[in-house]
Amino acid sequence: MKTVSTLAAFAFPALVLALGVVAPAAAQLAANSKAPVDVAADDLRTDNKNCIATYTGNVEALQDTARLRTDLLKVFAAPNAKGGGGGAAPMSNSCGGITRIEAHGAVYYVSPEQRVHGDDAIYEAGPDTLTVTGDVVATQGQNVLRGTRMVINNQTGEGHMEGDAKGRNKPGRVRSVIYPDQTKGDQPQGGAAPGKPR
Repeated sequence: MKTVSTLAAFAFPALVLALGVVAPAAAQLAANSKAPVDVAADDLRTDNKNCIATYTGNVEALQDTARLRTDLLKVFAAPNAKGGGGGAAPMSNSCGGITRIEAHGAVYYVSPEQRVHGDDAIYEAGPDTLTVTGDVVATQGQNVLRGTRMVINNQTGEGHMEGDAKGRNKPGRVRSVIYPDQTKGDQPQGGAAPGKPR
């Protein structure tokens, strides 16, 4: 049985964007950035007939201040019925928009605001969802969320984290450590600092 926890404070839509590194029209690794996306890998193989591009070996995608690293990045595009235009580089013009992206083996996404790690990640363009599985660790500032399966709906911003155990004191349950907002300093809201007259 799985344990499910709502991700109220942990929506990571930037990871969804991070995985869209091969479609120039939608490529965005860093949120709201127009900087180019630089993808490096040991090997790239394209299957233009089936509209699949596979990057393998120390794959790293960089844009502005954001970085995606994984062992294998596989990009699936829809066949273009008209046979031209809208192709996803480096695939031919007979391929249309991206339908699915898979990242396998030590998936890391790092930006100045957040970090996500998992064993595998799959982005589905139709429902606009991202699923990260394995030893999933998501951090934002000092806040940390751990589990075995994280699903984010990029359209609604909703998500959930699952663990592989149920019941008090069992290892493998969803776990989060959340620190209070300390951006306003130590002064309590609505009054003077402790020990000072009002």
